[in-house]
Amino acid sequence: MIIYQYPIENLILKTKFKYHEKYKQNILKYLEEDSPPPSKDKHNIKDSFLKYDWLKGRDWERPWVKYAASGINEHLVMFANELGYEKIHIQNLWYQQYGYKDLHDWHIHGGNYTGVYYLEHDKTCPLTEFVSSTNLEKIFNIESEEGDMIFFPCFLIHRSPVSSSNNRKSIISWNVDFENIQPELIRKINKGI
Repeated sequence: MIIYQYPIENLILKTKFKYHEKYKQNILKYLEEDSPPPSKDKHNIKDSFLKYDWLKGRDWERPWVKYAASGINEHLVMFANELGYEKIHIQNLWYQQYGYKDLHDWHIHGGNYTGVYYLEHDKTCPLTEFVSSTNLEKIFNIESEEGDMIFFPCFLIHRSPVSSSNNRKSIISWNVDFENIQPELIRKINKGI
């Protein structure tokens, strides 16, 4: 059987999180107070984290979520608008912290888009790596630094590679679904832009 490929762009968006300086220390304080899940709840046998709260990803009453969700949502809606969508629905919101030799091996997410907010990250910490969907042998990353948010399709295969840094890396991630196409975009499309 022949499979034909019709390459399309995998649009990845990046911006500075405008509330980073305001939120960083308070979010980290909330994360310090959080207790890690049992090690048996790892996503994959190779995965290794200092702490994470993926299993509570739909609990909107977590202190750090109550503190930061509106600012994060503001940016996620901005990303969705940039892509032509009117609204989003956040399915999950969680954090992960990595130390020396920690990793989150190759994986994908559910939903339309996901992403990473580099809450705590220095130049010695690894960036998220992606597999190109048009060339499965090509691995790339998006140059980023602490305070950056990147937004990418959930189907992109990605990972946080093994950290050789002695410094902690903390990220916030999410899964979102788009709701409604912008009415003005529909009018433009129907008029043949």
